Parts: sequence; structure tokens; C-alpha cells
Amino acid sequence: MKYKICFLTFSCLLFLSSCWDQRLLKEAKVVYGFGGDLEKDGNMLLTAVIRTNSQSSKGTRQPESTNVIVQAVAPTLSDSRSKISRKISGDYAVSKTRLLLFSNEMAKEDIYPVLDIIYRDPRSSLGAKVVVSKGRSDEILKLKMIEETLISEEVLKIITTAETYTIVPNENVQSICPTIFDPGEDIALPLVEKTKDNMIDVTGVALFNGRKYTGYNITEEDPTLLLLLKDQMEKFAKFTLNVNPKEKDMRNKFVSIDVKKNKIKKELKISKNNDISLDIKLYLKVETLEYPKDELSKKKVINRLNEEISKQLTAKARKIIQTLQEANCDYLGIGRDLIAFHPKVWKQLDWMKTYPKIKINPVVKVEVVGTGIIE
Repeated sequence: MKYKICFLTFSCLLFLSSCWDQRLLKEAKVVYGFGGDLEKDGNMLLTAVIRTNSQSSKGTRQPESTNVIVQAVAPTLSDSRSKISRKISGDYAVSKTRLLLFSNEMAKEDIYPVLDIIYRDPRSSLGAKVVVSKGRSDEILKLKMIEETLISEEVLKIITTAETYTIVPNENVQSICPTIFDPGEDIALPLVEKTKDNMIDVTGVALFNGRKYTGYNITEEDPTLLLLLKDQMEKFAKFTLNVNPKEKDMRNKFVSIDVKKNKIKKELKISKNNDISLDIKLYLKVETLEYPKDELSKKKVINRLNEEISKQLTAKARKIIQTLQEANCDYLGIGRDLIAFHPKVWKQLDWMKTYPKIKINPVVKVEVVGTGIIE
């Protein structure tokens, strides 16, 4: 009986088809990043960063990775890919793409037409970072390398480091998709630029309204506070503030703090006339990283620091809210809260016109809970 079963099993295997739909990376041109720039005639310039391996010039057997920059101009991303495919040997592989870099001018038009093919293609990398460049994206990608690091990897490392320090939001192709179609919430993306010494600098976050970049940015230390207001703190969140402006010694004017714990409370209020207001209270427990003026063992000094830091961060929060409303960017998702908890009110509103006019009152309360290993 066992022999009959084995015979039947092997007989069935003869009629089964083998795996035929395979794509070998060694036969493909792997695209690790690409950039999009808007041309004067309305077409898009696609700049693809393709990883290739070449024989080491140092005499070792280990191949060296290099970047090849290939460009094409076309009205759509699909057409650009087709044109690039005719310029390279092997398959145009996008499964390893880690970076999508949009110029600010292109992002102002609409980013979804570029993302559309990525969402539809099952081979696309949904974990790729989406970044806005201040100026043309091809100028950044054409750097090819920064010191010993390939450009696409360098930008990716800079962005992931900034995410760890709560400087830019942790977003990718997949995470922004639901939000850009959500009428009650908007996205913000990392903003980078090329410096004069050909380095890459994260200058802040770019604010969006729907699928379009508004041209407004949150810069310097303010992106960290913006992310804390959205309750998106990562591993670190640091601030440096001038708390002693009357001190003669410049070093004694400033305090540097690191946020250890954060808690946020929001209260959405709606009047009988459907006037909307929002109170945001952000509570931060921080540790002093640097305070040369010292005397932190005195409770009076700590209380003054708590008051002064709270005052300054509250003022910064109000400026951030003002910028968000001027940009008509509902990054904090106030409209989403209305949809969820006040659907009848939401249906009566034109949110695009209402959001810039609502009253938003942020308050930041800071408590110094650590002063380091010295008093």
C-alpha cells in the first residue's frame, strides 16, 4: 500500500509546473532612489539612482558598489521608467527603492500622480521614505557619494537619524497613503537641501494641504515641538533655550534639555453656533543636558527654569499653530476628531475654509525632573 501511495505521489509531481516567474537581482538594475523635478513645459524629469557593482580598484576580490545616475523626461512616471529602461541593460528593479525625493516645485503641483504607479505595482517598495528637497532633487542625487557613503544611502541615514531625534516625522510611501486621501488630516514630510559644501542638511518639515505642498515649512527646533504636539515622540527630543538673556557670558544664557516623558491632552469645544475651538495641553518631563550657570540643586532655580521653559515653548507652540493655519495644513488631525466625535457638525462645514479660522490654544507645561550626575 505504501508503494502505491509513493508511486501516485511522484506521478502527480510530473504534471506540476515549476516556478517560472523569477527575477534575479544579479540580472537587474536595482534602483535605490529616485528624484522628481518639474520641467518648464510641465513634464517631469525622473532621476534614478541605480546601484551597480564593479571590480575593486584596490586589488581585492570584493566588488565595490557605485551609483549610476540615469535621467528621463516624460509626462508620467511610467513613461519615464520606460525611457530609462531603454538606456540600461537588465531589468529596471524598484523593489529595493529606499528614497523618493521630490523637488519643492514638483511637490506644489501634486505628489499623488507620481505615487500612483508605486501603489499599483506589487513590486514597489512601500517602505521607501518620501522627502521634499529645497531646490532641485537632481542636484542632490547627482552628488553620487558623500565621503564614503552612496548618496541614496546617505540621505536615508540622515532622515532616519532625524526621526530618532524627533526632528522629522517617521513617514513612508505606505503610511502617507491613507492621510493624503483623508479630508480631516494632512501630512508633513522631511525637508532637505544641499549645502554650499555639498553636504545634505535636514532643514525642517514641509507642510501639505491634501496632496500638495503648501510652500510653508516648520524649521529649526520647531519640528520637534510640532511632533510632540501630535504625540509622535521618538527616542530623543531636545531643545536649547535662552533662559538667562541678561547674562554677560554667552554660555550662561542657555539651557539644553532632553524630554524624558510627554503627555498630551486635547479638548475640542463646539458652541451652539458651531464655533470650534481646541485647547491643547502638552506636559513634558525633562532632564537638563547642559546648564553652565548651574545651581540646579536649589528648588528656586528649578522652579524658575520650569516657568521660563514652559513660557518659551508655549510661545513657540503658538507660532507653530499660526503657521499650520496659514498653510491650511491640518497636521494635528483636528478635522479627523470632528469626523469621529462630531459627525453632524462636520457635515455642515467646509473644512478648507473653516480650519484656518478656528481658535487653537496650545499650552506647554515643563517640569525638570533630572539634572544629570552632578548637582
